Amino acid sequence: MPKVNNNKKVKNTDILTAGSKAYAKKRKRKQQTIERVEFDPDSRKEYLTGFHKRKVERKKKAQENWQERLRQEKIKDRAAIKAERKRHMEQRLADMQAALKAGLSDDENDDQEEETVFTDSEDKEEEKEQEKKEPDVKEFKSSSALTTVTVIEDMDDWNNSD
Repeated sequence: MPKVNNNKKVKNTDILTAGSKAYAKKRKRKQQTIERVEFDPDSRKEYLTGFHKRKVERKKKAQENWQERLRQEKIKDRAAIKAERKRHMEQRLADMQAALKAGLSDDENDDQEEETVFTDSEDKEEEKEQEKKEPDVKEFKSSSALTTVTVIEDMDDWNNSD
């Protein structure tokens, strides 16, 4: 816009056309005359016949970008899962250590009580006695009937009869 002096009155048309005059000056400065245009038939042919090739290249590049994005996402997910497993394992380890410490403190108090220790021979004898006392019960199911078989092996009378 032109400078406006308060003393001098400016016409409205001068104000409205001042912008177009400035743009006209800029256009004249930018405008360069091209003296000669060289035409390359090989470049023209490559441009005109290369539409499909460029389209395929764009699709291939987009597909590669997509595959890379998926690969990065999988890596990120695996890292998150690994961190979660590690955190979970550390939590379990801390819980186990706390339980062991609590168990050790209980065992220190239990040292005053008497402990019963069984040997292997005593354990085997007790197992044999329990096996003799408990009968062996088996059930056989068929489409028409249910059969229960009880086997008792604690019958010493059979061997002692003379």
